[in-house]
Amino acid sequence: MSEEDYWSQYPDTLTTADVAKIIRTGAPAVRARLRDGTIPGHRIADSWIIFKAEIRAWLAATSNRPRPSEPVDVLAGYPDELNYRDLMQLFRVKYKGTIYIWLEQGHIPGSFVGGRWIVHKWQLRERLDECSNQRLSS
Repeated sequence: MSEEDYWSQYPDTLTTADVAKIIRTGAPAVRARLRDGTIPGHRIADSWIIFKAEIRAWLAATSNRPRPSEPVDVLAGYPDELNYRDLMQLFRVKYKGTIYIWLEQGHIPGSFVGGRWIVHKWQLRERLDECSNQRLSS
């Protein structure tokens, strides 16, 4: 199986079970490594958001085979203004109510315009940087 074939079997947003399978450990160990920042992830409310592109880059960076590092942009394939459907896909959330709660509580930056939530990509990118467990302490 090629590298692309291997990674194509996983969605863009991973669960802790997906990551456990990838690194051959249990989900509790994955959660512990997310908490301590060993595994890259983003904490939004009480949920861990884990992007395949970041896991792939992390594994490449820890590999014994050198590889040029390229910046990972998990939002590259999304429009400049995201709606709740885009956010459900990005965060792999099954219920739009979860997205609305995160927006209403300010876990995700957004504007409520004309009865609809709009999230600007640049604001979401800033929020993902803020909630990343890979962020350096100041």
